Amino acid sequence: MNAVYRTVASILFSIMSALGIQVPPATWELHPAIDGRTVSLAFSDHPHSSHGATIAVDDFEGLMPLLNANGPARFRLKRDAGVFEFDGVIRAGVGGGTMEFVPSETFPTELAKRGFEKPSRIEQLKMAWHDTGFAFIDEIAAHKYQRPTLQQLVNAGDHGIDRVYVRQLSAAGYDLGTIDALVRQHDHGVDAKYINELAALGLKRLSADDLVRARDHGISPDYVRDMASLGYKTLTIDDLVRMRDHGVHAAWLRIVKDRNSGTLTIDQLVNLRDHGVETLQELRRRAGGST
Repeated sequence: MNAVYRTVASILFSIMSALGIQVPPATWELHPAIDGRTVSLAFSDHPHSSHGATIAVDDFEGLMPLLNANGPARFRLKRDAGVFEFDGVIRAGVGGGTMEFVPSETFPTELAKRGFEKPSRIEQLKMAWHDTGFAFIDEIAAHKYQRPTLQQLVNAGDHGIDRVYVRQLSAAGYDLGTIDALVRQHDHGVDAKYINELAALGLKRLSADDLVRARDHGISPDYVRDMASLGYKTLTIDDLVRMRDHGVHAAWLRIVKDRNSGTLTIDQLVNLRDHGVETLQELRRRAGGST
């Protein structure tokens, strides 16, 4: 319902603008990060709409001195697709006010030279906000990705795909070929840190599908470490997913190891868990004496 509202509202505001009716200004809120190098910035251009991002302070023009002052604040964020002009107040690093987006007049022309269609004002705003500009296009081209459509570029930004994510995945051994493949990995929580931690635990050169499956089934590096510490050091993704899906966890496995002699197989662990027992003896009784 919110998506429908946003679409209708965007169309309405476009019509208002075309008719010369003044559109309410967008508003912004800013909060500094603990590291002092980034800020959390959000803006809303109509009710039920909010766009947020963590942005480096150095990316802004005129923001740095304002973070240590109290009073009126004017600063800007320049991107290939356009410029965001911020006006308001900042006190103790926290601020708010109104914002105007000024689209670049040359951006659509430069996109066309690269074979992309002309973006709408809303698409251009999104590309500016997410910094999905020429550097991003060049980054994915350098990693031999299929040339995306304009909509795929917009979607990449909407889903949190940036140059750093592309570069880090490539360094981890994953050049996925298409923007849609990147979006799938990102949406499922797969990043270079996750890939490298699994690789360090022996799960190397996993397929893109296996990475998504591992994330979806809760196979965290901690889970793999727990299983290894309890004697299960050479498990495959299939093994881990099966154990996790049947509720085999570290606390339960410690009890089972204490109450049984020897190392149980994965089949035995799954059977124990499925029957709600903790020893093979109990399992045999449940099964009528069969092993």
